[in-house]
Amino acid sequence: MRTVTALAVLPLAVACGRAAPTPGVPAADAAQLLIDRNWLDTWPHDKDDHLHVYRFVPGMGGGVFQDRTVFKGSFELFQFTTDGATIDYHFPHDGLRRRVRYHIERVDGPEPFDLKLTIDGDPRGPGIYWGLTSDRGQDLDALLQR
Repeated sequence: MRTVTALAVLPLAVACGRAAPTPGVPAADAAQLLIDRNWLDTWPHDKDDHLHVYRFVPGMGGGVFQDRTVFKGSFELFQFTTDGATIDYHFPHDGLRRRVRYHIERVDGPEPFDLKLTIDGDPRGPGIYWGLTSDRGQDLDALLQR
């Protein structure tokens, strides 16, 4: 009986030992922060560093996912809607449709980032992306060439 009790308490003890998650921005703010900015999974330090980039651009009818280096890569266009807590993706090329939860947090780094996007069940990339609230993030290629 003691073994069963110990096994039942173990997950609770592990969960209590974890740091509390950083609260995300409210859904209305998340919906606004998601769009019209580059979301990178890593900051490249060399022209050959590999990265994934999302850009959600309703003004162009959807978004783009890039699997790239600074100067070369591939892209895939997609359609989406968001309510600030979920993204409904449609990738016309292969017909994939997926609804996933996401949240955005304000963070202090890694440098130069001040936003973190987490996409649970990301249909194309690693699920963790970094962004900038300032205009510095609008032209990724120009910023990387500095």
